[in-house]
Amino acid sequence: MRAFFAVAGLVLQFGAGSGSAAADDWPKVPNGPLHWQLQGDIDIGGSIRVTDSDLFETTTDQVQEWREAGIFPICYINVGAIEDWNDDYAQFPKDVIGNPYWGWEGENWLDISRFEQFAHIMEARFDLCREKGFLGVEPDNIDAYEADGSNKKTGFELTRSDQLRYVGWLIEQVHARGLAIGQKNAGELVPELVGRMDFALLESSFRFGFMDAFLPYSKMKKPVFAVEYVEEGTDPDRFCPEARKYGFQGIVAHLELDQKPENCP
Repeated sequence: MRAFFAVAGLVLQFGAGSGSAAADDWPKVPNGPLHWQLQGDIDIGGSIRVTDSDLFETTTDQVQEWREAGIFPICYINVGAIEDWNDDYAQFPKDVIGNPYWGWEGENWLDISRFEQFAHIMEARFDLCREKGFLGVEPDNIDAYEADGSNKKTGFELTRSDQLRYVGWLIEQVHARGLAIGQKNAGELVPELVGRMDFALLESSFRFGFMDAFLPYSKMKKPVFAVEYVEEGTDPDRFCPEARKYGFQGIVAHLELDQKPENCP
């Protein structure tokens, strides 16, 4: 998803600090409105406390502006699939690249059961995330083992154990760099991950009825960002009250994540 990012409408608050956290000491993610957008011009609203944007396309200056404005910046990293538009695409061994990711041209699953073969590439991404000044990581596609039980097969016959081993390594690597990390979907993994992850980001949890799975995050006072999509026919009048009831931050976005999302009141 290549795009040019521009930030508008920010009132800068100087003195916010730009130093990175020490290893084994990462910042707490605010439980407030999230702006989640991975492409297109980014115009942050005045009530936003957390922003989530693409690692490669977001500049250091943009991250610094957000931090000076008191906004917690999270970098999006696809850890379970490979995208042919990213600069490090050619570094991945061909034998760990699997079937196409259904619905997204140019994206293919990764063999996370052999993540050691591309671990150095992910480590470089985490380093870049920290160097740009981000404070947290959104790891996408940590549910590859579930895809092998659907019509979006990865081509590798991945297991739940494979997934947990890989995600455990991801958590260790991100935390060692002084960054927070969140659980992206994969509700069946909540029991193993809620004690180690710092926030959660859900897609279509209201539509598909898996909000309950993430209540442990709310009980531990860790933020849950629940996103529903316009193209899937979401009704904010029905979704937003449910999000509030669960203690989740509700967001209504577009599937391409190329436009300004709307936050539930």
